[in-house]
Amino acid sequence: MNIRPLLTAAILCAAGAAFAQDATDTLKYSSFLPATTVNNAQSAPALIKEAATRSDGALKIELYPGGSLVSGGEVQLKLVQDGVADLAEVPLPYTPGRIEGLDVFELPNLAQSNSDGSLASLKLIADGKIKGIDDLVTVGVLQSGPYFIHTKDKIESLADLRGKKLRVSGQTQAQIVSRLGAVPVSNIPATGLAENVSRGLIDGALVDTGNLYNFGVGDLLKYHVTNLPLGNFAVLFPMTKTRYDGLSDKSKAAMDQLAGEWFTTELGKNMDAQTAAVTEKLKAAGDHVFVELSAEDLAKANEVLAQVTEAWVQKGDGRQEILDAAKAALAE
Repeated sequence: MNIRPLLTAAILCAAGAAFAQDATDTLKYSSFLPATTVNNAQSAPALIKEAATRSDGALKIELYPGGSLVSGGEVQLKLVQDGVADLAEVPLPYTPGRIEGLDVFELPNLAQSNSDGSLASLKLIADGKIKGIDDLVTVGVLQSGPYFIHTKDKIESLADLRGKKLRVSGQTQAQIVSRLGAVPVSNIPATGLAENVSRGLIDGALVDTGNLYNFGVGDLLKYHVTNLPLGNFAVLFPMTKTRYDGLSDKSKAAMDQLAGEWFTTELGKNMDAQTAAVTEKLKAAGDHVFVELSAEDLAKANEVLAQVTEAWVQKGDGRQEILDAAKAALAE
């Protein structure tokens, strides 16, 4: 009997098994924002490195920043659902109605930093308070902010906001700006802020301070209201459960360690550090003015902003319960 074919077959089977064990899972990570943002320059690379380390090289993540996979914040969730991307940076206000509940942190006077809002959001997800994510694995969540008013011209009080055109993201920010007497301007992407300010089409924007330079307006907007936090901007970093279930055991074990608290903490920590650094840079420039509204103005502002919160709650669907849960999570 010629055993050579049998030996050859056995060797090939063994080699195939070894290859299967050593095969890598490659995840395409899409971001519509530039490579220079802190999420893409620091948080994503940290995730990529840890994924490779904790999986012994079985899990490889490739970052596609600046919309290089497919551009546009409004399509990032669809990219994940369609399998074009395996993981993406999804700005939830760009896809209203798809995922419900995390917009609670867009309300004013809630989260006071990137980290506290992000970790509170993760708790709401874990507690089943958020609708529309049953088919997703939350790799991370970021509540960017809080957002403040930044303008190119002098402001000292609420009265100075009247009639000013301020760029907003989403319906809640539009309501906030309107109730404060300014004019909300939507449909301007973050990457178009600088051009619209330079052309005089807008007078300022609601922006989280840490992203002023990323969006090109750090040297254009000189006046910064510092004591009126106007909500955060929810960003989800999901992959589908189907894609997660298809990972190898090693890759899945690494993802289990990194998804959720680890990556959410990394996102919030790095954004908070960026906010602190940008604030110091603005102060060092010498031509920026940090505006603290008077107690009287704050009382007026909070009175009308309470109406924004009430309007959000009145939409129903258990929103009062979500708001209470968010406050409780932030208090922990």
